[in-house]
Amino acid sequence: MRRVVKLGPILIFFAAFGAGMSIYLSVLYRQLNEAFHRREQFVPTRVYSDVTRIAPPQSRAFVEERLKSLGYHPSGTNNTIQFTLHEIDYPLYLIPSNHPQLDPKVASEPVVLQLSPKVGALPERLLSVQIGGKDVPDVYLEPELVTSLSSTRKEIRELVKFQDIPAPVWKAIIAIEDQHFLEHKGLDPRGIARAVWVNIRSLRLAQGGSTLTQQLVKNLMARRNKNVFRKINELFLSLLLEATYDKEQILERYLNEVYLGQVGNMEVHGVAEGAEHFFGKNLNDLNLAEIALMAGLIRGPGYYSPYKYPERAYARERLVLKKMVETGKIAEGEAQAALSMPIRLLPAPSITNKAPYFADFVKAELYRQLQGKMSEQEIDEAGFRVYTTLDLTLNEAAQLAVSHGIAALEKKVKVPSSTRLEGALASVDPSNGYVRALIGGRSYAQSNFNRILNMQRQVGSTFKPVVYLTAYLKGHDPSGVPYGPGYPINDAPWTLVYDNLRQHWTPRDYEDEYLGWITLRQALAHSINTSTARLGYQVGFDEIIKVARALGIGSPLPSVPSISLGIAELSPIELVRMYATIANHGIANELTVFRGITKESDPHFAHFVEEPKQVVDAANIDLLRDTLTSVFTEGTAHETAVKMGFDRPAAGKTGTTSHHRDAWFAGFTPQLATVVWTGLDQPTSKSKANLTGAVAALPIWIDFMKTALSAEPVLPFPENPSLTQVRIDRKSGLAASAFCPGDQVIEDEYVRGNEPANSSCATEWPSSPAESVAP
Repeated sequence: MRRVVKLGPILIFFAAFGAGMSIYLSVLYRQLNEAFHRREQFVPTRVYSDVTRIAPPQSRAFVEERLKSLGYHPSGTNNTIQFTLHEIDYPLYLIPSNHPQLDPKVASEPVVLQLSPKVGALPERLLSVQIGGKDVPDVYLEPELVTSLSSTRKEIRELVKFQDIPAPVWKAIIAIEDQHFLEHKGLDPRGIARAVWVNIRSLRLAQGGSTLTQQLVKNLMARRNKNVFRKINELFLSLLLEATYDKEQILERYLNEVYLGQVGNMEVHGVAEGAEHFFGKNLNDLNLAEIALMAGLIRGPGYYSPYKYPERAYARERLVLKKMVETGKIAEGEAQAALSMPIRLLPAPSITNKAPYFADFVKAELYRQLQGKMSEQEIDEAGFRVYTTLDLTLNEAAQLAVSHGIAALEKKVKVPSSTRLEGALASVDPSNGYVRALIGGRSYAQSNFNRILNMQRQVGSTFKPVVYLTAYLKGHDPSGVPYGPGYPINDAPWTLVYDNLRQHWTPRDYEDEYLGWITLRQALAHSINTSTARLGYQVGFDEIIKVARALGIGSPLPSVPSISLGIAELSPIELVRMYATIANHGIANELTVFRGITKESDPHFAHFVEEPKQVVDAANIDLLRDTLTSVFTEGTAHETAVKMGFDRPAAGKTGTTSHHRDAWFAGFTPQLATVVWTGLDQPTSKSKANLTGAVAALPIWIDFMKTALSAEPVLPFPENPSLTQVRIDRKSGLAASAFCPGDQVIEDEYVRGNEPANSSCATEWPSSPAESVAP
């Protein structure tokens, strides 16, 4: 019997599918057609700093710089500065509630700042603040515009007519990007076949085989990523575009739209902008060498950047000239002449964005928090006014500290000329979680790679405080001896056998020097690896991870012995979150760069509200903080702090990773928590820098903190009444008996209720095997 195939359902399916695709493509094409004629008119989203607090004992120079930056024209005498506040056009919640300035009548009165008399080289400082003749503790200046998220594109961009574009420009681009542009109808079968073969060999979408028409479709539809479905859309839309417009119209739009890379913090779109920003010329003034260099950027504007990778850019220029000869666009003699023509790139422009790394982070956070509600382009063009936590003065000080510190470090450690050290800094107000400064590299003009956003590295010994906090929270060791800063621990060679006897781990101290029996305070202050490793084994690796999670660490944390010594890879933001929580007595605040967001149609679009949460017992975490102060008073930070004149109460920890490839310092005062990283972006065996936290990162931290806190009072860390001083027998870790020799007794802090209950005066140190076997 023959089987009868019913064609009705199949035909209905194909008819429905075809109708659906037709509707879908018609909608897409309508969007494409609108984009083809659009002239980029929109209101950009703008990013602002936080308000600026003016209060004693700030310097006259600081106050005058802030007033000038915000457009004030102050008057006054030698010892006074007088001005009237600008009208408030920002959210009132940026100013503390009940502040006199919130009363419009008061705010309209003159502000008078009384200054100290000038004495020698000492800076004049603010003594008092008055509004309308009445003393007030401080006054707040309005937020300052930092950047526009859409500042990379002109709000209204004039397109250059095709007849005004020199022929060598479009001939060069056709030669290198789409040799058959004038022949095909939107698709190039030869290019597609080549791309399919490359993608099959690489097992990914490595090459697109795109024609100029397809590239234009992708740019107009704001689709930068690669996937099969969108590539198919581009194919159909390219055919429709070619059927609607002639080659000259398509080429004109392409030449105005093509992305040529980034100069400083500005995206460059179109050949006219390329000529202006790369060479400082009009299109008609470009020589053939400059045209070829610009055309060569299209395939990979970052990869072929003439600022970052000049050798690649000039090799690409030579390839463009070669292709122009091969396709008959120029003669061989013209290409040879072009190779000897001078190319004078403009220097990368100064950054108009006042805090580019911070703005990058703000932009990424906006995209993340509004994901699913608005597209990235809609956010950029929504006209938001984003009020951030940024302190522009601190951020500027942070950038200078990183830039100057890295330059000095390169000379000090004598890195090879082919090696480029980098740095990053994150600074937070621990009392509320406000991010005050973010620096993602030594120079945004030279490289806009943001290490705050895009870097995770092993943090080394900066993770050790988690191990000590875990011990304090655990209370006592298996023998019942309370954990505290005076607890004895052995610094001697030690091996841990684990994983059912299959693996051995032998941590080593720096330069293989061992101190013998020491206290936990000494072990943390001097960053002793073997002692910390022993302690980590005693308290348990899973317990360490639980405490790290409580402190805000979200990245993967391997439950292995080396977790105690900082094998975990974290971002600077995660690390500063952890230290801010330690500084804030175990109270965690969500780190934020936002204070509020408004728009013309919705002045209350978003308002950040603090929700502090006690995540770790305050007594134990304040005991850890007290232990960390020893890093400055006797440990790895002491020598540098004394040398650089940093004498404020501070706590922190140095960190150095394997082979000295990354160096960290994480620390805080009562007012500010800051993390600094220095290292190599892509460390190799040939690019060793021999970095340590104390030599590389700590000087940058101190330089920044001295400037950032220069107008702040020197505050001690507050005492916690739950801590008490105890006389400890160094050999046992128990309370020292009355007749114990003085050189065997130390006094140190312990948590009330966990201090040693029994006393002793031991004659021997505790048992400390050279090898331990994990169960």
